[in-house]
Amino acid sequence: MNAPRLTIIGATGIVGRTTLEVLEEWKTPLTDLRLFSSAGSSGQAINFRGQKLFVEELISVPKNIDAAIFATSSTLSEQWVPKFQESGIIVIDHSSKFRMRDDVPLVIPEINAETLKSHVGLIANPNCSASVMLLPLFGLNRAFGIKQIITSTFQSVSGAGRAAIDELDSQVIDDNAKPTVFPAPIAMNVIPQIGSFDESGVSGEEEKIGDEIRKILSAPDIHILATAVRVPVRVGHAASVTVQLSCTAVLHDIQDSLTGIPGLVFEKNAYRTPIEIAGKQEVFVSRVRQDRSRPEWIQFWVVGDNLRKGAASNAVQILQELYS
Repeated sequence: MNAPRLTIIGATGIVGRTTLEVLEEWKTPLTDLRLFSSAGSSGQAINFRGQKLFVEELISVPKNIDAAIFATSSTLSEQWVPKFQESGIIVIDHSSKFRMRDDVPLVIPEINAETLKSHVGLIANPNCSASVMLLPLFGLNRAFGIKQIITSTFQSVSGAGRAAIDELDSQVIDDNAKPTVFPAPIAMNVIPQIGSFDESGVSGEEEKIGDEIRKILSAPDIHILATAVRVPVRVGHAASVTVQLSCTAVLHDIQDSLTGIPGLVFEKNAYRTPIEIAGKQEVFVSRVRQDRSRPEWIQFWVVGDNLRKGAASNAVQILQELYS
């Protein structure tokens, strides 16, 4: 691939640092790399490929940059992404701010890399829980079509950032440690809320899951019901997924539809848990089963590293596609 001049905005956060790990592990060609953060984190030195890179404060759009990966909040992305675009810098944005805009590709390269051809200087990285589910859903939809999806996600605290990991760790040590990141204690507990509830009781995360699955699969008519749950796990999102196929299929063919997809590992006689897959790029699907009385309905278990395929490594894959 060509070697772009890259910058990472939010380089000291958990997704930013994971992005640096992926770039180094994959030996992604770069002509230059600059790191930016808020004022509170600027000046830090980060080791990358045997060199110390010093984090800068983002006070203006940097010069001589080809591409930027934004690992920031929606508020900061809203403020800075248009400025980067105006300067001719291609942006890959992790926030939810631009994902549903019609002119912004929402990309998982194994599924819809062709949509990158229509970008206008901005590509959105999907929601971490939707990303974990989408590879098996892509295989099923391609083979049989999907009418309906019902899912419960079990999402690790790292999806809420470094402070959330610290909160879990502190509560494991001290039963009396008060929650500040989450609405209830997370250690030894589960919380059925990620994001704010709307007037109908749907959380922001649950709405994102449905909207983003439909957009990436180019399947606007799929009916999706999601329940998003935060669990006391440091890294790794999992989901129990129930799917109504558009036609009846035999179990063997259903299993076959989940094989041969890059980045997806189908395991017929085993299953993975979050602690096993932390640090891995692949998504693991298992426990594929079919309703005996309604064979168009199937269920499966899927798990993936939310910091990798759910965030950093998917963004690096997009970068590689852009400069291949």
